[in-house]
Amino acid sequence: MIPGLSRSKVLRTWGGVMDMSMDGSPIIDKTPVPNLYLNTGWNYGGFKATPASGFTFAHLIAKNEPHAVTREMRLDRFERGYHIDEGGKGPQPNLH
Repeated sequence: MIPGLSRSKVLRTWGGVMDMSMDGSPIIDKTPVPNLYLNTGWNYGGFKATPASGFTFAHLIAKNEPHAVTREMRLDRFERGYHIDEGGKGPQPNLH
């Protein structure tokens, strides 16, 4: 359909923003914008964690407070300098 792109290797190319957090852990939190919540930055474990993510995210939205499991996964942890350090990860992108 687009002859100019006929030889491009689409399956081997990535052109976009990586949805990874700097410490390798997700962000599940409300934002300063009213009624806007985040559930992002899952890096490589998002698919396996989807049930727990959905449960804790629903808790956050329903009660407007974080679930005990995701209390440390706040958006402002980067501003505060508190990174979640999980084995094999850390606050350096080259470790992911």
